[in-house]
Amino acid sequence: MAEKQSIVVLGAGFGGLRAAVLIAKKIKNLNLANKYKVVLVDRNNYQTFTPTLYEAATTSKETANYFQIKEIITFPMAEVIKNLPIKFINSQVEGIDLINGDVHCKAFEVTHEELKFDYLVLALGSETNYFDIEGLKENSFALKTFIDALKIRDKILDLAALGKDIIKIVIGGGGSTGVELAGEIQEWLCQLKKDIRQCVSQVTIVEASLTILPGFHPKIVNKIQKRLKNLGVEVSVGDSIELIRPGKAILKSKREMSYDILIWTGGVKAVPLVATLPLKTEKRGRIEVAGEMECLPQSSNLKLYGKIYGIGDAVCFYDIVTGKPIPGVARAAISQANVAARNIIEQIKSIEFKNYKPRIKSYKPMDYPYIIPVGGKWAVAKFGPIVVSGLIGWVIKGLVELNYLISILPFWKAMKIWLKGLRIFIQNDRLG
Repeated sequence: MAEKQSIVVLGAGFGGLRAAVLIAKKIKNLNLANKYKVVLVDRNNYQTFTPTLYEAATTSKETANYFQIKEIITFPMAEVIKNLPIKFINSQVEGIDLINGDVHCKAFEVTHEELKFDYLVLALGSETNYFDIEGLKENSFALKTFIDALKIRDKILDLAALGKDIIKIVIGGGGSTGVELAGEIQEWLCQLKKDIRQCVSQVTIVEASLTILPGFHPKIVNKIQKRLKNLGVEVSVGDSIELIRPGKAILKSKREMSYDILIWTGGVKAVPLVATLPLKTEKRGRIEVAGEMECLPQSSNLKLYGKIYGIGDAVCFYDIVTGKPIPGVARAAISQANVAARNIIEQIKSIEFKNYKPRIKSYKPMDYPYIIPVGGKWAVAKFGPIVVSGLIGWVIKGLVELNYLISILPFWKAMKIWLKGLRIFIQNDRLG
């Protein structure tokens, strides 16, 4: 029997998981599972629903323990890919040979031989970018993973338990993650009344641009600025963090800010593995991709093995209208995954079915809808020209989250997780 052609997807985030599931379903429907295999590789055996990390970071231990929080924001791969022809490998990718078509993995549980690919989807995500700011990495918390969220929560609770009159929290970066976290911490911190005397918080966002949420519509920015002011969150714009010392942040203007907790949400960059690949990259190290989501070789005469696609935070796609890179949001990664998956299937169909002409699709960026929650049951939601805020925005946020869960899990399982999460966050007494 001939060796199966291998479609390897590296990374099980929003884009990678979507691509693997779509390809596997189509392979199954085309009755080609005996000729093609889909392999999904990720260092975690679960997917993290990152839009709820800020809530995990601000949930009291009395409300939910480690396992309860993990259950509502991480979803086991075994459940997500159940009944699909996908082989999942829980492993760290250590190297990729794009010339010979090999992926080298370091397994956590069992030993895996190197993976051979005929089609490769790079969905490697990103890592926190500290911009070489002295002392920043050593003295700050990030918010990229489930564990990061719990570290922030535990540090806040520890300080509150010490009975500090004022807990000073500085958040470096005024993008959506920083804004969401600032609003939620401010709502939560002074409501820790069980076994801990009421405390006073001082939450400050530091943003280098002239406004928070740079790149967002001014109408959205104005609404959120007013919300943050009403909550008591301080905002410092037009000044960047230049140096970090334990308990002290020195800004470019030489102004000093003391802190008890420093959280860095100021940017991301490509994972180091990307720099080792013979692919064209932009100044921040992300892989440049063409309209079909195919990766571009470093030089035109370089012959790469098989078909190689890139999606999500690992890649840079330039909007042909604005000439600027599109933002790294979940909706963009999912849309890119749809395009990459379709084009891989079209290539396969052209090989397997006589006289079939592949209908290759190009990715077209759009004004993606988005929702930014800012403390309690309040959020801003933008859908095209329509902007809604307040309780309605918060309700829409919940429905969007439910819709995603239903897209990756059996309906009743998705409903159970969603309702449990809703109960925990309501019970956490942060709905003002």
